[in-house]
Amino acid sequence: MRTLVIGDIHGNLDALNKALRNANFNIETDRIIGIGDYVDGWENSFEVVRTLLEIKNQSKFENIFLLGNHDKMFLDILNHDFENFRNERYIKSKYPNWYIQGGKSTYESYLKYDDEFIITHKKIFFDELKYYYLDQNKLFIHAGFDLKIGFEETLKQKKEELLWDRSLNYESLQLWHKDNNLKIKNNLTKKSKIGKYDKIYIGHTPTTLSGFDKPQYMANVINVDQGCKRKGILTIWDDDIDTFYQNI
Repeated sequence: MRTLVIGDIHGNLDALNKALRNANFNIETDRIIGIGDYVDGWENSFEVVRTLLEIKNQSKFENIFLLGNHDKMFLDILNHDFENFRNERYIKSKYPNWYIQGGKSTYESYLKYDDEFIITHKKIFFDELKYYYLDQNKLFIHAGFDLKIGFEETLKQKKEELLWDRSLNYESLQLWHKDNNLKIKNNLTKKSKIGKYDKIYIGHTPTTLSGFDKPQYMANVINVDQGCKRKGILTIWDDDIDTFYQNI
């Protein structure tokens, strides 16, 4: 069994299909861990979720799907305002931040389908998304955690930060530069580590903002968000052999 970690998809069905093909995804031998943010951005959020549900239903393995901040914003609307869901003027004015940050495309994608399909997605997909996943001392979260108090305390005290916190990404980036500078200056091979986990997988903060369109092993952190929301680059990381595949 391979474990394939998929970065933030943001409604890009074409990128998802191409990345799965390039990874030679096999429903019989592979399982998926989704890092979150399946919706908001491109025009096929409904179809992305439907594809992931098809994989989940056909697989003999446990596939894990994490909750991203964009998924949470959409889920909050479905939970608290579904009776007004088809009133676009209302939704646009009530949830302007979500609407302008990619929610408009998700809204239009889901409007094409009957209420029963939307409710089904809510119950069997969005309601089931996890805040984190631990497997063999590997931590999978969407964004990060408060480095001052660590993962466990962040989970206890302010769980929502797991969907938003960017400090883990910035700290791992700084450590990566520090390690590389040591290697260049003193020919020392060093790999820093944050916390107690062998690997920490995150998304949420596109590495393209730091000049990388491919995932890097930074300390013990692997960020699999390469900017699919805006640049259309989607990454699938093979956890077993530490290699990756993209849709390009």
